[in-house]
Amino acid sequence: MYCTQSSLFLATEEALMHSKPLRAYKELFQALDLSAIPNRMKELGRIGYSVHAMIRALIVKHREQISSMERLVDHLDGNPILSELCGFTPGVLPDASRFYVLLGRIKHSLLEQTLYTLNKVLIEKGVVTLDTFLIDSKPVLAATRENNPKNPDRNLTNKEKKPKRNPAATLGYFAKAPDGGVEFFWGYRCHVIISKEGIPLVEITLPNTESDAGVARSLIRKLKLVYRFKKNALFIGDAAYDENDLYDYIINRLKCRAVIPLNPRASKDPHPTGEHGRPLCDAGLEMTYDGQWVDTQRNALKRKFICPLKASKTLAQSYPGGCPVHCPKFAGYGCTKYVQESYSARASVRRDTESFKTTYAQRIAIEQYFSRLGAEEVYQTTHYRERSIKNQMTIAHITQSLVAMAAVSLHHPELIRCYRSFARVA
Repeated sequence: MYCTQSSLFLATEEALMHSKPLRAYKELFQALDLSAIPNRMKELGRIGYSVHAMIRALIVKHREQISSMERLVDHLDGNPILSELCGFTPGVLPDASRFYVLLGRIKHSLLEQTLYTLNKVLIEKGVVTLDTFLIDSKPVLAATRENNPKNPDRNLTNKEKKPKRNPAATLGYFAKAPDGGVEFFWGYRCHVIISKEGIPLVEITLPNTESDAGVARSLIRKLKLVYRFKKNALFIGDAAYDENDLYDYIINRLKCRAVIPLNPRASKDPHPTGEHGRPLCDAGLEMTYDGQWVDTQRNALKRKFICPLKASKTLAQSYPGGCPVHCPKFAGYGCTKYVQESYSARASVRRDTESFKTTYAQRIAIEQYFSRLGAEEVYQTTHYRERSIKNQMTIAHITQSLVAMAAVSLHHPELIRCYRSFARVA
């Protein structure tokens, strides 16, 4: 039995009533404030497509993880109601090339302002807090044949020989999961600071030549300028951010706290250390921390470590004969060692406490954020210009904040990180 033509396309309101995906996009677009962005650009062609409609379409692209602009146009063409929700005239869609032009021409600062506007509303509603910040970066692969594993002549060693169609890309690497190996690639890195609730606050995409710690400092400066967070805020990052200048900026300049593990390559410790960074005794056992103080005359930080068998009855039970190397001091207090280093903000961070471990465990939130943002290890781009790539990534971050805003509008703040299901609750 064949359906009549009129039954194939329900009225928009009726479709929204029965389609949860369409209802989700309606909520997303209602929460999106594009007032900072002009709605027309003469570069978009003779027809002059709506810039706002195209940005909404790009949000669809990121949420649906559509790989190219051509597939995005096909997706909208096959979903006329969704196309109408974006703001396009029924039956009139821009060519894929117009989306590439838009990303290459629109000012990045306008998209940043859109992200900040969304976040400030979330902060006002109490959904996002400004007491804990997580910092990290994610590789972004450039659109070049040098990244194609099937290309036998690809260049992954000579950093001076730039890809012809992506001259701003630089040679970098990332750790492969699950074996932990290293993969070299041409491209960029997307740096972001998120709140502990998993909302992107500030971000930037730059070539690989920029160090994580250097970019983090400029992002924190922007974070302070935009959101005016208070003293004693907490910044959590991995060992890539273990640099003196960053500690000095966070701790001494901003009067905040830093939870960053030591990077072994950045440490010059003359003492052999164990897995927790504490010195080893003559028996090869990792010693126990027993306090620290500042020697003001020498401007040095001194840490004291004591015999682990004397400090832990549980560990001592594993050595019923006492010290394995029969240290003469074991009969009394046990051996001690002192570690001295020039006093600095980096040296002031206590990394051998349970509080440090518990706090650092919160960093999983940014790993989960990057998982929602795209592929597990790297983000793939199909653009050739640096500005286009920056704008593409900013729109991806806007999509994350927009999901949170829509969840709050639907009175489900607990679903602000539920990228797919925030609008499916009955």
